[in-house]
Amino acid sequence: MKKLCKEKCRLVLSILACLTSSTVFSESSLTKGHFVFNFGGYIGSQGQSQQINIQDLIGDTFTLDDRHYQSYLLGLGYFIDGKKLGCANMSYGVNVFYLAPTSVSGNVIQENLFNNLSYRYHIANYPIYLMAKSTIDWKPMLAFTMDIGIGPNIMKTYDFQEGSLDGVTLPDSPFSSNTTTTLSATIGAGIKINNVFGEVPLEIGYRFFYLGQGYFKIGNPQVLNKLKTGNVYANAIIFSIST
Repeated sequence: MKKLCKEKCRLVLSILACLTSSTVFSESSLTKGHFVFNFGGYIGSQGQSQQINIQDLIGDTFTLDDRHYQSYLLGLGYFIDGKKLGCANMSYGVNVFYLAPTSVSGNVIQENLFNNLSYRYHIANYPIYLMAKSTIDWKPMLAFTMDIGIGPNIMKTYDFQEGSLDGVTLPDSPFSSNTTTTLSATIGAGIKINNVFGEVPLEIGYRFFYLGQGYFKIGNPQVLNKLKTGNVYANAIIFSIST
């Protein structure tokens, strides 16, 4: 077990070191790259309970009913092979993902007393990563992969809606849609199966995304602070095909 942990640490350190190295590519590999197509599903974690202050009033509490929602994702990457480090075949590139919308919902407790309204909104994410990937051959048909990435995430928060719970209270429009660019990071691990579609391999793996925090614009001048998403995370199962 200790030996396995040491090997994992060495692998992670090798990837991090290669991100800043200027000698990771062979001369021939600089003009030869391959595309990677990603698809899969993920569980998103987003939203937070929050106090919204309102001018001349106590304000409203936005509660959170459920912050875990499932959706699908797509991705496209382009990688260039780097120099081999020990038993690890390194590659480097750019990977763009689209995490389809998930929603956040809860209730609005007006003046912290009256539970008269419900609310719901949606979040979509478009992260763009600089990636470093390590592939370790195990058997002729199988290899283990691990990668890390960092870059901007374009987070879109939109479709904020309120609904009356008592049939009397009228919904308001305190917030409007917004697009925010946040710092994002990802790490993944998987198994690569060679020659699944002719000479084309199939990779099956797990990926974790940290997507940052977004918010809504204030749509009512009496509202004094923004509604925020809290830190947004995603846990995904991804299938990847390389050209």
